[in-house]
Amino acid sequence: MIRSAGDVVRWTKRISALARSGRAADAVAEFARMDAAPNALTLASVLPACARLGNLAMGRAIHGHWLRRGGGHGANPILDNAVLDVYAKGGAVVSARRLFDEMPERDVFAWTTMVWGLARNGNPQDAIAMFRAMLSDVDDDSPLPNEATLVSALHAVATSGSLVSGKLLHSYALKRGLGGEQVVGNALIDAYGKCGDSWLAFKVFAELPEKDMVSWGTVTRTMAVHGRCRAALQLFSLMLRRGIRPDGVVFLALLSACCHAGLVDQALLLLDAMGRVYGVPPQREHYTCVLDACGRAGQLDRAGEAFRKIPAEHDLGVYCSYATSGGVAGVAGERLSELFLDGEVDAGGGTYALMSKSFAVAGRWEDACAVRERMAARRIEKAAACTRIQV
Repeated sequence: MIRSAGDVVRWTKRISALARSGRAADAVAEFARMDAAPNALTLASVLPACARLGNLAMGRAIHGHWLRRGGGHGANPILDNAVLDVYAKGGAVVSARRLFDEMPERDVFAWTTMVWGLARNGNPQDAIAMFRAMLSDVDDDSPLPNEATLVSALHAVATSGSLVSGKLLHSYALKRGLGGEQVVGNALIDAYGKCGDSWLAFKVFAELPEKDMVSWGTVTRTMAVHGRCRAALQLFSLMLRRGIRPDGVVFLALLSACCHAGLVDQALLLLDAMGRVYGVPPQREHYTCVLDACGRAGQLDRAGEAFRKIPAEHDLGVYCSYATSGGVAGVAGERLSELFLDGEVDAGGGTYALMSKSFAVAGRWEDACAVRERMAARRIEKAAACTRIQV
């Protein structure tokens, strides 16, 4: 059995090289095959691979191995941070918080990991509170938030919808001289947009010294979500003049804006130009959005024409969009009726409810009742719509 220090070094080098090259699964597999006692450097090399894979079980095992070897919390801050990262990315927020609280010293990585982990695992208010705790824990050796910490906190703001917290973070970013950083600016645009202030989102965008595709895509989506279709189209035109090539996300935002504004002609032109002019093949969600636009505008003939031109195999999502837009009287609608009424599909409650409504609008009351009966038989319920505001 290999036990020499030289063999441990060779194992560690191989694991580290695999992890750094993005081959996380291979790095974890190599660690599992290791027939020598790993040292702290070996563990620090494999833990980032566990975090990338979300391999919480392996992370816990490594953490336990380190504790059994006498490596208590604080003995190796690098290992503590690596384990914390595994817990945060694996969704084990309670374990991460316990480890964080037991760490005698916390650097900016530890604070950022906790803010990010709480924000990404459905605890946005706790993430914002963690960021505030970081600011209040001030002494000569206390770390200050960096760009990654701010972006993590802004993600929490975007999730919680707390406009006040967003403005406070924006002020702090400007005070620290981080407001002009591209990654922070993009996060601010997203946060303001999701908090309901499209004007501030655009103001941040306009003041960014450098704008990338994320900047343009985020502000365009913000304008679209807030019903400012003309502004979204103007941003698209300006983006083209600046020589920035749009991607599928930008087109989806534009098509969504056209859908809600009733601009069917513009939506069809954008869909046609995606692949023919810009080399971006339309995906299911793009076709679905155009069909929805046609249905909302009552132009069922154009919806049927667009439906027939879809090159890919028609999946459930596209069928539903066509049928719920009013196409239940067409061939696609008949096929979808069979799928729903014969129980061949397993859709959500919202889709069933839309189908039932579409059948009712078309005067097909028996089919509408049959869809509702199918929902009851399968115990499928439509989630109640809700909204959240800050008081």
